[in-house]
Amino acid sequence: MKTVTRKMGLNKNYVVGILDDSSVIPNPTAAQKSKELTEFFTRFKYFGKILSGTSVNEILDKALEEDKKYCIIHCIGHLIKEAQFFSLLEKWMDSHNFFITGHIMDKQNPNSAHPDGDGYYGLHKQCLLVNLDYYKKFDKPFYGDKNTKESVNIAKAIRSVHDIHDDYTPLTLKPTDESVVCTPLVDGWNFINKSLENGLIVYNFHPKIREQKQYVYPNKSAEELNRQLYWINNIVSYAPTCVFLWNTEGYSDLKYVKLSKPIDHLYAVAAAFKPNFILNKFKFHNSTKVTYFDYSKQALAYKRMLLEHWDGEDYPYFIQWAKSKYAINETAGIRTENETVEDLWQRELKYWGSEKILKSHWQDYKTLDHSYVLCDVCENPEKLTNKISSKGTQVIWWSNAFHTVNAHYLRGLQGVKNCYNDWIQQLNNKDENLYIMGKDYLNRPVEGGTLKEYLNENQ
Repeated sequence: MKTVTRKMGLNKNYVVGILDDSSVIPNPTAAQKSKELTEFFTRFKYFGKILSGTSVNEILDKALEEDKKYCIIHCIGHLIKEAQFFSLLEKWMDSHNFFITGHIMDKQNPNSAHPDGDGYYGLHKQCLLVNLDYYKKFDKPFYGDKNTKESVNIAKAIRSVHDIHDDYTPLTLKPTDESVVCTPLVDGWNFINKSLENGLIVYNFHPKIREQKQYVYPNKSAEELNRQLYWINNIVSYAPTCVFLWNTEGYSDLKYVKLSKPIDHLYAVAAAFKPNFILNKFKFHNSTKVTYFDYSKQALAYKRMLLEHWDGEDYPYFIQWAKSKYAINETAGIRTENETVEDLWQRELKYWGSEKILKSHWQDYKTLDHSYVLCDVCENPEKLTNKISSKGTQVIWWSNAFHTVNAHYLRGLQGVKNCYNDWIQQLNNKDENLYIMGKDYLNRPVEGGTLKEYLNENQ
């Protein structure tokens, strides 16, 4: 039996690159933190190769070797806050013909950012989308660094009368047959020039796409950087008290798990109904044990309360009852935050087939031996791993415990990688035949077979 690790993201028609401009960031700590955060947030929905370079052209030249049509380049400090960024961008790419898309900056016309109006158009470095077919067709043109001295003869544009914001971010630049002599004052001017020369419109990123991301300007002061990252600091502060009333990930990954015998012991993070779905799918028996582990004391308490007080029917009513008795710090995700409780309940029942099936499972599940372990798998994994034996068929599901904002922000990429490797080693010391499910420190799926098989394939 072979462990299946899905190659998610490799079937996309684009590759992602990170522009490393840390050399111009005065604070090395801020530069490193920003770089790690940029890659971290990229990994939420993209699992392909991430290129790196110190210039746009360096990244694009590498991208030409990847057999992709597009390259998304974002600078360190650029954060993809919502996974919808990629899906929206994919739809946009499919419906537009372009060479370059980005954050257009207007220094051609007098405006609040450049009153003189004696420059040209450029692209803010935070994020670019490049059509690699045109990049190759145009003989890999140089990106165009800002120039404060020399004037050039350059393609004239028809500027959109509308802006994304303020008065220097035009929606589009359309080509003309004319040229203009000016001094480029913004990086990316030659990509705009080449696009216009070849009759292609230059587009600004659509507002809906912009809403899914943020640039934190890492060259600012530490105080300003913390202000920009307030939402991350909030996540870090509240994470140890969070409760997932619904699973923010689906159940489709379970089809990759090749388990053909009933579970003797399930170890799972304390999150909604996925542990139950695992038990129901792969079967269990009267002596099956269930151990929940989590760094949220409240999440464990909610699991215990659910076991003691819920009868398997009308979960929305139970949530209402629980919230009337206790202050619950509910946590949502992209799959749950915009849905009503009733809609989420109907979705859950669709997974199960019917409320009758779920209730029947719940009644059997309630009779099992349950235990609860408060532990942070990055900080003190031994609190759980010491309880794992090698007897029977054991399954563990840790979800994305090693790819959370909390873990990466506090420890950095290398720190979380070390935690993950230690976790895997501790599990292996207890039971190499343990069936494993979750994500690694880069959010890559880990699923399908035993720990021994996983290690054999990833050594």
